[in-house]
Amino acid sequence: MTVFAFDEGDPENPLVRTSAEDAQRIPFGAVELDRDGRVLAYNDTEPDGASDASGAMVGRHFFDEVARWAAGSLIDREFRDGIAAGQLNAVFDCAVARLSYKVRIHLKVSPILGTYWVFIKKLQRMAV
Repeated sequence: MTVFAFDEGDPENPLVRTSAEDAQRIPFGAVELDRDGRVLAYNDTEPDGASDASGAMVGRHFFDEVARWAAGSLIDREFRDGIAAGQLNAVFDCAVARLSYKVRIHLKVSPILGTYWVFIKKLQRMAV
């Protein structure tokens, strides 16, 4: 089994070595962006049409058209600041109004490819 690290300590982007077919099996959302925030590739983790992105996302601006709930937010600003600084590795836990669960957003640079990844992981409540 392949384990994809999903924390700030991950020293490299594991998706660099992942085929498009393998990316579809990742249990969390993965969106590859260019430096302007346009979607280059993604995996569809919500095939029931529940996502904000009806239709193809490639070529669309992630913050303005796909994840409109994040436009102008700290997440959006961190993405832009990280690109400007040449470093991007930030994690946010947040609630999205249309979702009944919280999500973890991980912004990460792919230094080899010169692209950027947004990982979106559904957070599960742990029984105590």
